[in-house]
Amino acid sequence: MAKAAQAAEKSRLETGMLSFARSLQPSEGLFVGTRSKDDLWREPVEVREKGVRGQSSEFKTNNPGKSNPQVVETATVPPGCDGVRLEFTMWVLPHARKPWACDDPAVRAEYEGLVSKYAEKGGFNFLARRYLWNIANARFAWRNRFQADHMRVKVKFDGREIVFDPSRLSLEQPASLDQLRSAALSNEPTPVEDLIAWMARGLKEKDEKGKFMSVDWQARMAEGQEVFPSQEYLRGDQDELKRQRQAGRIASRVLAKIPNFERGREVNQASMHSQKIGAALRHIDTWHGHPDYNAIAVNPYGGVQEAGVALRAEKNRGGEESAKSLYKLRDKPDDLFTTIASAISEDEIPDDVHFFVANLVRGGVFGQ
Repeated sequence: MAKAAQAAEKSRLETGMLSFARSLQPSEGLFVGTRSKDDLWREPVEVREKGVRGQSSEFKTNNPGKSNPQVVETATVPPGCDGVRLEFTMWVLPHARKPWACDDPAVRAEYEGLVSKYAEKGGFNFLARRYLWNIANARFAWRNRFQADHMRVKVKFDGREIVFDPSRLSLEQPASLDQLRSAALSNEPTPVEDLIAWMARGLKEKDEKGKFMSVDWQARMAEGQEVFPSQEYLRGDQDELKRQRQAGRIASRVLAKIPNFERGREVNQASMHSQKIGAALRHIDTWHGHPDYNAIAVNPYGGVQEAGVALRAEKNRGGEESAKSLYKLRDKPDDLFTTIASAISEDEIPDDVHFFVANLVRGGVFGQ
């Protein structure tokens, strides 16, 4: 009887139906052309089709080195412009405080208790600082970031504004508070600490409706230079799509775009997917322990799509034990509760706990 009672009291974080809504909810990003001599000038970066003649170079092609005409979509800095802006807005929401859907009241209560303790120890301040690092360093601009010789990131929040110089921050190692302060331009009176605390409140205060902010990446780029929006995945029969591309009936590269009305005509304005912006902001997992990788996007198995690896799978490619996945950590909930309870401040919260809660902030379906 005693053993049965003890088993009944044991913490449990697993159930059949379990999901969390995203706590960072960015909008689609929009690209506009700008002029340095006119701060008010805004011209949509337009996505257009063009025909190109390349060479057949794919693996096992039937026509190696032969002419390979294609139709592709492209986006460039508009004529008369000398810069580009990528703009998006974002809600910071307290959705990690409790499951969005859960079929077990006891499990729901366990998650609420776990995240509540994490919030009390300052854990959300730690996460907010890391998310701000990926806003301030302009990681969300992705490939565009590497072809601009002058950049600024403007963050507007709560009626205030901070401007960052992304070139002062690393993309590999998370920025400290002092480094974030040094990246903020000296003539900006709003302290970086205020922005971090404001974002943390949006993540942790369950009675709040959330915090709304806007982000604006401004870069100097020459007219005609290529801009890189998100790329669309074309659905359907892949063999048929290949035949359509080869016949020139559909574009072999399709870019993300949003219809807009400009100067009396409809234009396809280049855009960055909200999911791609969110993935950039989630590049805070430096706790995976793999020496060949720096910060990666938070996800349950530590997947890195560009390399085709999962750093938190059961075993890595060398057959060695990997850092724990979300589900491995969830198997021992008492360890999570114990380590949070023993932490005095956010600096003493173990890496595994930060990773676990960051997955809840990410959101997703985690049921068995």
